[in-house]
Amino acid sequence: MSTKSVSPDPEKQEHSVDALGVHDDKIETLNVLDGPAPAPVDPTSLWGRSLALSATLERKSASRPAASSVMLIVFFTNAATCVLPAYMATFGPKLGLRQMTSARYSWGWHGAKVVALLNCIACVGWSAINTIAGAQTLRAVADETISDAAGVVIIAIITLALGMLGYKYVHIYEKWSWIPTAITFFVVLGCAAKDLVNVPMGTGQLEASNALSFMGVIFGFAVGWVSLASDYNVYQPEETPAWKTFAWTYAGLIVPLVLIEWLGAAIMCVAGGGAPSNADWAAAYEANELGGLLNAVLVPFCMVLLVLSVIANNIINVYSMGLSISVVGVWLAKVPRLVWPVVITAIYIPIAIAGADSFSTSLEDFMNVLGYWLAIFVTVVLLEHFVFRGGDFARYEAAETWNRQDRTPMGIAALVAFLFGALGTAMGMAQVWYIGKIGALVGGAVNPFGVTLGSSSPGRLRGSVPARYLELKYIGR
Repeated sequence: MSTKSVSPDPEKQEHSVDALGVHDDKIETLNVLDGPAPAPVDPTSLWGRSLALSATLERKSASRPAASSVMLIVFFTNAATCVLPAYMATFGPKLGLRQMTSARYSWGWHGAKVVALLNCIACVGWSAINTIAGAQTLRAVADETISDAAGVVIIAIITLALGMLGYKYVHIYEKWSWIPTAITFFVVLGCAAKDLVNVPMGTGQLEASNALSFMGVIFGFAVGWVSLASDYNVYQPEETPAWKTFAWTYAGLIVPLVLIEWLGAAIMCVAGGGAPSNADWAAAYEANELGGLLNAVLVPFCMVLLVLSVIANNIINVYSMGLSISVVGVWLAKVPRLVWPVVITAIYIPIAIAGADSFSTSLEDFMNVLGYWLAIFVTVVLLEHFVFRGGDFARYEAAETWNRQDRTPMGIAALVAFLFGALGTAMGMAQVWYIGKIGALVGGAVNPFGVTLGSSSPGRLRGSVPARYLELKYIGR
C-alpha cells in the first residue's frame, strides 16, 4: 500500500500515470453492476448484478422483460450518469487531492468527515457484495465441495495479499487482468446465442414503475464512482488536459457497464420468466443464483478467470477506504496505512458470509441505500465547483489550504442540501420497510414496492444554493 494518504503529492512527475492508465483501472474494476456502480464493481459481480436486477424486474412484472427495452434503459441511464464520475475524476490532477480530501471545499471540514465515513461503509459494502459473487462462483467450480464461507475467506485473503504490494503493482494487475475476464464473457455470449429471445414488454403503471426503479438502481451502480474517482489519478501532472481525463474515465466506465449489463439482460431473457428458453439455466439460477448459472454455462477454467475480476475490484475498495478513513479523524490519519487493509478485510468477511445465501436481495438492499447519499454528495460538490468557484480549480488554492479548517466552508449549505435530499428521498422511496408519498403514487396499488425515485436535484438546489450564498456573505468562507 502507498504510505501517502490524504496529502497532496509534490512529486507528481515521479509517479506520473497517463490518462490511458486511468482508463485501465476503470475498465477493469467495473463498478461498478447490472447496474450501480460501483461503484465500482468488477465484471463478474457486475454481470451477476445484471442477472439479479433483470430477475427482479421480471419477477415484479406480469410478463418477462423485453431485452430490447431493458438494453435501452441500460444505455441511456449509464450514458447520462457516467458524466458525473468522469468529471469528478478531473479533480485529481488539478488539485492533487484524493476525492474525500477535496470534499472539504464543498462539505466543510466536519461535513467531509461524515461523507468520508459513508464512503468507508460503501467500500465495505461493495467488497462484501463482490466477494459473495466470487464465492458463489468458487463453490460451483468446486462442485459444492467448499462452502460460500470458505470461498469468501479465500477471495478476501488473496485480495489482501495483492493489495499490500502497493499502488504500482495494483495498477499493473488492473491493467491486464480485465483481458481474460472479457474473453470469458464473449464465451458466455456465444454459449447463449442459440437461446436468445426477445418478447414485447408490457405497458401501464406496473411496467412504468418497474422501469423507473430499474433506472434508479443502474444510476446507483454508475454513480458509485463519484466518491473515489480522483483517488487514482492524483499522480498525473497538473497540466494534464481535463478533457483527456474526463474522456478516458467516461469510456472506462460506460463501455464495461453497458456491455456487461446488456449481457446480463440477454442471459436473463434466456434463464428467466415463466417460460425460459433454456430450462436448465433457469433451474441453475433459481437454485444457486450467479454461481449456479455460471456453472451451467461455462467450463471451470473460465469460472476461475472470472474470480480474478472480483479480486481486482476489491483491491480498489480496500485502497480507497484507507484514504477515506484518514479524513474521518486527524488521529486516524496517524495510523499507518498498512493497518487499514487488514481492518476492512476483517469487517467485510463476516458481512459477506452472512449475505451469501441471498446475493440478489443483498445487492438490491445495499444499492438502494448507496445511491441516495452519493446523489446528494455529488450535487453539493459540483454546485460549489461551478456556481461558487466558477469551474476554476485555481480558486481552491489547494496546495496552501487543503489541511486548514479556517480556509474551508463551515458546511452549513451542505447540511441544508443533505436535509432537502433526505426529504426528497423519503418522499420518493418505495421499499418494503417504508413507502413515501410520491413512491406510492408512482407504483400505485399494482406495484407498491416497485419504484424508488430518491432525492431530487431541484430540491437540493433550492436548499443548497441560497444557504451557500448566505454562508459566504456572513461567514466569509
